[in-house]
Amino acid sequence: MITNQWYLVCFENELEKGKILKRKIIGEELVIFKTQNGSVAVLQDRCCHRNVHLSLGYVKGEHIKCGYHGWEFGTTGKCEHIPSLPPDEKIPKAACIKSYDVVVKYKAVWAYFGDPEKKAATEIPPFHELSKWPMVYNYHVVKGNIQLAAESLFDSHHINHVHRKSIKTLMGNLHHQKPDYHLSITNTSLKGWYLRDNENSILEKIYFGFDEKVETHFAFWFPNSSKLHLHFPAHLTMPARQMVIYEHFYQIDEENVMMIQITAWHQIFQYTPWFAKWFMLKKSMKIVEEDIAFLESNKYWHSKEKLNDLLIKPDELTFEFTKLWNKNLKQNASTTYQKEATEL
Repeated sequence: MITNQWYLVCFENELEKGKILKRKIIGEELVIFKTQNGSVAVLQDRCCHRNVHLSLGYVKGEHIKCGYHGWEFGTTGKCEHIPSLPPDEKIPKAACIKSYDVVVKYKAVWAYFGDPEKKAATEIPPFHELSKWPMVYNYHVVKGNIQLAAESLFDSHHINHVHRKSIKTLMGNLHHQKPDYHLSITNTSLKGWYLRDNENSILEKIYFGFDEKVETHFAFWFPNSSKLHLHFPAHLTMPARQMVIYEHFYQIDEENVMMIQITAWHQIFQYTPWFAKWFMLKKSMKIVEEDIAFLESNKYWHSKEKLNDLLIKPDELTFEFTKLWNKNLKQNASTTYQKEATEL
């Protein structure tokens, strides 16, 4: 489980006042809620009294109330009220549960999992477009490998094949040419762009452009976010258009991965926003389902046999991603080991 990171726990529009959401992220069961005054809290989904799920209770004012004996907890995880406790007795100091640091950004709620002293060195991935463009999102539970899920969005050669029935030629195609990746690599991120052949239908070219190449931008931020960004330049009387797909992913437990796909767009179907949302959601659901079939197939074979991937020269992007992934995974494992050794 990868810690010392910010994780997307839900979107703002999922959190109505008084509503409780349940999540399980990197093995930790959570309860998420918004108080009457609009504060957002992420707490351990456990009442410390009799160890039942807080999510079985309800929100009351600024507190979440356990549905078993009515204990009330504030946004910091501290118990603020016990109905059965006589007025002259104090609430025990141990009556508290784990709380998580929360930031609301890019129309989403983010929680930090890890050591407080390492929080300043971590950043929420820059999902800037979500703050200003229309978007849709969907959640998928995958019995797959987290590393392969992290790479799947920007894997340049799979689009022609895996998504031949959904994306078809919209994102352009790659054939025998080796893409010229323009890469920018930091300690925790991989970014770049390359060109794909524009083989759109005539109707698609009228709408998206007649350029011979489609410029494709991509990014990955360790360990939980990927981006695919398409630019369609202005032509004829058509304005410039953009579409961006984000994927945010994390281990739920040892067997399952959560994959959240977010699609945002600019100047596409701008006169029919209702149709744009319906179309983008339907298309994005189909795209993820196509990916999941292969992610789960990979997990199946690796669980049956000790297998290594056979990579070839055109897999340059995979090589760079794998180096970045392994380096950061090793650092995370080292930090976890040091913490456990200190606690022992």
